[in-house]
Amino acid sequence: MNDGDEGVSNSEDSLRATWSIGPLRPWLKMLAERQLSPALRGRIDPSDVVQQTLVDAWRGHEGFRGTTQAERLAWLRTILKRTLMRYDRDQLRTLKRGQGREQQLQAALDRDSIRIEQLAIDREPNPRSRADRAEQTLQLAAALDRLPNDYREVLTLRHIDGLSHEQIAQRIGRSNAATRMLWIRALEKLKAVYEG
Repeated sequence: MNDGDEGVSNSEDSLRATWSIGPLRPWLKMLAERQLSPALRGRIDPSDVVQQTLVDAWRGHEGFRGTTQAERLAWLRTILKRTLMRYDRDQLRTLKRGQGREQQLQAALDRDSIRIEQLAIDREPNPRSRADRAEQTLQLAAALDRLPNDYREVLTLRHIDGLSHEQIAQRIGRSNAATRMLWIRALEKLKAVYEG
């Protein structure tokens, strides 16, 4: 093998290493769970949506023109949007793509991703590099994925959806005091998992 071939091989190995699905899967799953159309919940597993998104990303990785992890996450959100739209179309037999639904879905995915990133960086005064923020976003999504469902739900309703404790209490069918205690326990558990 000549030096040129070795450089290409090292480049391919580097690309494969950066496509590790471990850190990407929980983040994509959180976004997919939140944006899966209500008509498909219970019919489609969000993990299947994530798997298809990652397969599509791997197949089209030559088309990725970004240079940072943050750009890769934005690119993956776009692929996730297309995957969700395809499930909508295929499973619900809709004839049109529905430009309104596509734009609405992209806006929701972007909003959720930004809110997860803001939660991950904890709004510290010192600016972090985009790469650090992207990595922290993936780590937070992985930590949230390891929480019990009720903890994950109360945290996403409060910090991603921006609901008040009273609104959360109504949604989950608990008293205001019980909801606040659940939220406090969820934050403590998240901190332990995130830092652990």
